[in-house]
Amino acid sequence: MGQPTFADRYAEAGLVTTGPIINARGDSIKRVVADATPARIYDLIGAFYEIPETDLSWFRDEIGQDDPTFSLMTGAREARILAAIALGELVGKGNSRAILGVNTAHVGGRVRPAQAEWLITDVKQALSKFSVSNRAPKKITTAIAVPAPAKALGEQLEGIEVNDWTGLLSGLGGLRAETHSLVKSNASLTTSALTELERQMKLMREETQMLWWIFGGHSRSLGRSFNGLDPHQAALVGAVDLAKLTNYTHLGPIAAPAMLDRVIASSKKSKAPSARPLLATLESFDQADLEILDIKTELPPKLTPISIAIDLVRTLGKGAWHQRFKVLTGIEASIEFEPISLAVQLYYEDLLGQLP
Repeated sequence: MGQPTFADRYAEAGLVTTGPIINARGDSIKRVVADATPARIYDLIGAFYEIPETDLSWFRDEIGQDDPTFSLMTGAREARILAAIALGELVGKGNSRAILGVNTAHVGGRVRPAQAEWLITDVKQALSKFSVSNRAPKKITTAIAVPAPAKALGEQLEGIEVNDWTGLLSGLGGLRAETHSLVKSNASLTTSALTELERQMKLMREETQMLWWIFGGHSRSLGRSFNGLDPHQAALVGAVDLAKLTNYTHLGPIAAPAMLDRVIASSKKSKAPSARPLLATLESFDQADLEILDIKTELPPKLTPISIAIDLVRTLGKGAWHQRFKVLTGIEASIEFEPISLAVQLYYEDLLGQLP
């Protein structure tokens, strides 16, 4: 079965429209995808998850160029489908911001969109696909062939007679052009090889640092061993550490969850249930340790709820942040996470915050 079309997505959502409108929407979404800035991608995610404070005026105006009758008041449901379609195209192209943003706003399945859940499946598949393909080595051309001299130029130089200054100047010009072409070709091939070599070295450095970090069992953020933390604490600290070590690729390695699981396994054993409220986990930290954690708080709160929770505990204090957290994220502070799901959530939130 081929890739679903606009008509398929509309039919799936139960929307009935006409061929001309479908074509007009297609033209609009092409422009939306082509002009997708970080802020607009976050707006599309907000539309997909029905985040009330999302400003979609630009989206309405974009669609209005092809259909002046379109309104967000009467077409809110259609706007969500269109946002999902636009995000789907960005995800298919490997846009890291779209992939990570849709994924983190999903909060491991705890926040679900009202429609177009196919996008969640596409995002998970894209995350796995591009986590692998973005790290795949490319062939490096090491043998740079020396081209044969231009026959015509050789004949021209041999045909220059004594005192034929015009012919000599013409021949020298041709010789200069051929030399420049050869140097340019070699420089291009050399640059291409060195660029890929540099890329592979950076990937190897990133992976090597991650492996030594796992092997050492030592938190770079807190400066002490993970075996002094309980599993949920290790999950949070490990996620921050691993995100900082993911300093070259945008989506991290496909084995990131397995790495975080190893870190959690190295923590001190706990008799508590595997799932624990977020508020209990955060308030189990010393304030000084929370202050050390390097997290990003500039993104929309509903895309990075764990990061926002950490920041609120640091700024408002234990016990005083719960209501503010609910207002900003729509999630109760008592929401429960298993250690690995908490770690993976914060890891991808951090990666989203690190995007340029």
